[in-house]
Amino acid sequence: LTISAAGRAQTSTGQVVNMMSNDTQQLQRFLQFFGFTLVAPIQIIISLVLIYRQVGPATWVGVGFMFCLIPVNGVVFSKVSQMRRKVLKYSDARVKMINEILAGIRIIKFYAWEQPFGKEVQRLRNEELKALTTLAYTTAIGFSLIMLSAPIINPILVFLAYVKTSGKSLDAATAFTTIALFNIMRFPFAFLPMGFLQFVQSRIALRRLSRYLELSELTSYVVPDMPA
Repeated sequence: LTISAAGRAQTSTGQVVNMMSNDTQQLQRFLQFFGFTLVAPIQIIISLVLIYRQVGPATWVGVGFMFCLIPVNGVVFSKVSQMRRKVLKYSDARVKMINEILAGIRIIKFYAWEQPFGKEVQRLRNEELKALTTLAYTTAIGFSLIMLSAPIINPILVFLAYVKTSGKSLDAATAFTTIALFNIMRFPFAFLPMGFLQFVQSRIALRRLSRYLELSELTSYVVPDMPA
């Protein structure tokens, strides 16, 4: 209510509605994942220490495999951040268009402009769906195939290195204990990418909210009564 005319020119009703419904939800999700993401590295480190006590230096093969995933993670998070901005761009435009149509529905009905405006809304919706589809595929491939498969590939590499370097045969006690520890790592490995994803999305949402809250406001012209 206190935003100036210059501030209103930099935003729209659709953007405000989108921030209230979408961006605030992203911040809420980040707070939900924050605790799990904070504890996940500690769980992974403790599991690796226990695995080292089982298979010795072969553990470093698994650690090296994790470091090899870091560049892949960077590419995935960069793509997710890019597509998230694209989704919000088309979503803001679509909500803005619908609000303008509802505000001028009498004129649109009077001149029979339903089809042109309907086609424009459909075009914006199709662009938004394309961006959402790309975002969903990136998330599925990046996190399901790469992140969730890491605890499965890791023990295979560790066992191969253990057999080759130690010269010992892999007994059942060592194998099952190591597999159990890698299974414990699955949960933090699953929450780490989801936590980072929510961090990227909440950072974009926070920037949008900050830009809106920092818009210029009207100057108060009411002068309080001076004391006598």
